[in-house]
Amino acid sequence: MSTHRKIVTVEPENSETPLDAQSSWVTPNRLFFIRNHFPRPQIDLDTWRLSVEGCVRRPRQWTWDELNELPQRTVFATVECAGNGRSFLRPREAGVQWAAGAVGHAEWTGVPLRDVLEQAGVGPGAMEVLCQGADRGTEPDHPQPMHFERGLPMQKALHPDTLLALRMNGEVLEPDHGFPLRLFVPGWYGVASVKWLERIEVLDRRFGGYFQTTKYSVKQRRGDALETVVVGPMAAKSEILRPRQGDVLPLGANRVVGLAWAGEDAVARVEISTNDGRDWRSAELIGPRAAYSWILWETTWQVEVPGDYVLKTRAVGESGETQPADHDPLRGGYLITFSRPVTVHVEAAVGAEEQATDWQTLLYDMNAFAERNARRPLDVDLECTAGAGI
Repeated sequence: MSTHRKIVTVEPENSETPLDAQSSWVTPNRLFFIRNHFPRPQIDLDTWRLSVEGCVRRPRQWTWDELNELPQRTVFATVECAGNGRSFLRPREAGVQWAAGAVGHAEWTGVPLRDVLEQAGVGPGAMEVLCQGADRGTEPDHPQPMHFERGLPMQKALHPDTLLALRMNGEVLEPDHGFPLRLFVPGWYGVASVKWLERIEVLDRRFGGYFQTTKYSVKQRRGDALETVVVGPMAAKSEILRPRQGDVLPLGANRVVGLAWAGEDAVARVEISTNDGRDWRSAELIGPRAAYSWILWETTWQVEVPGDYVLKTRAVGESGETQPADHDPLRGGYLITFSRPVTVHVEAAVGAEEQATDWQTLLYDMNAFAERNARRPLDVDLECTAGAGI
């Protein structure tokens, strides 16, 4: 079991959450995946300001202390990189070759973006909110230096759960997670949650920047035509944590354990197949079913015949969205949500006691933490101090 992030690229750092070490509902900050497009910027908090400008009546700048004095809101949410799972695609797609770990679940605390926009006075005709980070660099097909920036539709920008996040799991943001300030858009892929946020511009038009046209956009069939769609809300997805690919299991009762999430939805159910998708049955969901949040699932699989078995799972969100069987090639290297097979071998002479204990410990730890947090409102106004987190 890994207790460190798995490094995928060194500079800039891109590293994965070790899902096999996930022992509670919330991913510890030190294990939470990192996605950097450019080198991490060096920020002087004394001179750093968040500017709000564009189609507003009262442009202004905010210091970190001023933002901390505003009413705070907390949201529990899972966030996933839009390219998570890219290394499983065949043929290979360009981009960071993530395995399954570019995903994590945390408690995010900050100022609702709409509160800052309301103080600035959004003008008529406002369509999108451009959010620009302090990080800057080039891409092979874009040799001119540019900031990382994304446009957010006004409806999502004004949602009360869209935050100017100051804290993660109760602690001040770490530099690689966007200190001093990041946008956090719950239920959307991580690309929307711009880190090292320093500039907000309210636009009266759609934003057509590099990171939502050249990158982070997919094709979608509309009748006989193809249209380009900007990557936004996360899709329903599940992962099998245990058993792992290639594991040897005993005859009899075996536990299958995993995680599932469904973007802006809560997970309605998870289904599992032990015969490569020919038959499905429901798994048990453990812990709170909450919007934006992943959930632990498990099932007992009774095996009577030795041999090789292909396990698959599929998540279903509350709105009915179901995890697909195959990757849509129109998505390219993004939105990799297909039911990925896990092949295991079952034989008679395997010691099941040790594996059962391992699974039971995982289930107990995750369930206990999730149940404690279920007693709290999903979104609460609270005051967090540095170092007081989970």
